[in-house]
Amino acid sequence: VTGASRGLGRGIALVLARDEGCRVYATARNGDALKALVEEAATGTRGGTVNACVLDQSDDAAVQAFVEQVRTKESQVNLLVNSAYAGLIAIKPHFGKPFWERPLSVFDASLNIGLRSAYVMSALVAPLMVKNKAGLIVQISSFGGVNYLFDVGYGVGKAGLDRLTADMAAELNPYDVHAVTLYPGGAVTEIAAFPSGETPVFTGRAVAALINTATKEELAQMNGKVVQTVELAVSYGFTD
Repeated sequence: VTGASRGLGRGIALVLARDEGCRVYATARNGDALKALVEEAATGTRGGTVNACVLDQSDDAAVQAFVEQVRTKESQVNLLVNSAYAGLIAIKPHFGKPFWERPLSVFDASLNIGLRSAYVMSALVAPLMVKNKAGLIVQISSFGGVNYLFDVGYGVGKAGLDRLTADMAAELNPYDVHAVTLYPGGAVTEIAAFPSGETPVFTGRAVAALINTATKEELAQMNGKVVQTVELAVSYGFTD
């Protein structure tokens, strides 16, 4: 799970380890925040663990070294969740301004750690899944991929993630590896606070349903598509 030090990424990693008994590799730049995640995940009773991995998603060589480290330790990788995203922090100081009044770096933030980082991590992890003819890649995207939300770069990056899933799914399909885009609703995190919004744990339960409850046939139907957290909640019976 990338971007696991806060927000949706943290909620996903926490649920998978604490509640579902998974062995989770959680990446982020903030080592202290990852340490706190490890400790909270250890309160579970199902034997799951979080392996904290300090990682800068903008450093391709470091990402490659991380994936190689996982490959040497694990016989297989069942799930990759691309949740790292730098756009909201970059957008916040310029909120309400039109795109032509924002620094160009705001656009880059949404595409570099978000769209590009998801592609890089997926390209490096996919061979491990293809080898075993099993695995699921989940992109954490947003309704901003289909409707204007926050910022031009935000929408372009999220639409790119949606298309990334669709095109990767087409190439992964012969190997029984699936790719799905997940749309959470308005969330309540350290950065965003939508009234009565979904918590990161709710997104975590949605990902858990995909990896531990959905059948192979159901994943095949979702392959390459966008699914919403609330759709999965109705289908698999979990709540926030």
